Amino acid sequence: MNTEYLKEVRNWARAQLETCVNFWLKHGMDNINGGVYTCLDRTGKIYSTDKSVWMQGRCAWTFARLCNQYGSRPEWLKAAESCIDFMEKYCINREAGGRLYFTVTADGRPLRQRRYYFSEAFYIMANIEYYGAAGNKSCLERARKYYDFLYALNSGAMADPANLGPKTIPETRKARALADPMIFLNTNAVMR
Repeated sequence: MNTEYLKEVRNWARAQLETCVNFWLKHGMDNINGGVYTCLDRTGKIYSTDKSVWMQGRCAWTFARLCNQYGSRPEWLKAAESCIDFMEKYCINREAGGRLYFTVTADGRPLRQRRYYFSEAFYIMANIEYYGAAGNKSCLERARKYYDFLYALNSGAMADPANLGPKTIPETRKARALADPMIFLNTNAVMR
């Protein structure tokens, strides 16, 4: 086995990871409102200040996962915490039973509510991964609470509190999308 080649590949992969992470830390983090901007071009220029809620959770999970995988760095923990705090403060629609919005403005005003529960799933994954990185017990409690909530939504044990109804008319054509089980299985894996 060519160990020099393997070292080159490892060094290349590490450099690519650093480049990607530093790009988001430099250009994506919103130092005014918290959270992360999600519409950046290749140069880091923001072309929309609307924020995807599921991406807030995905970024929080990513930065917390980096800490858990490669060792904690203050800038990674700060980025994860900023995204989680932004979600907690602005992205939960408390008037719709705690469902999370799909998109919000830069300062957290709601733009769109969707029937899909990707925002909730990434909120769970962000909180549980951050708990692993920082030991924040409130994140563990939120992850467990929202996991139970997501399970009830996914299994049909509860009606959607946002009251959006099905995407299609089930009496005309019965179907089940693959995206819901996929994100639920992913959430299960992270919670485990």
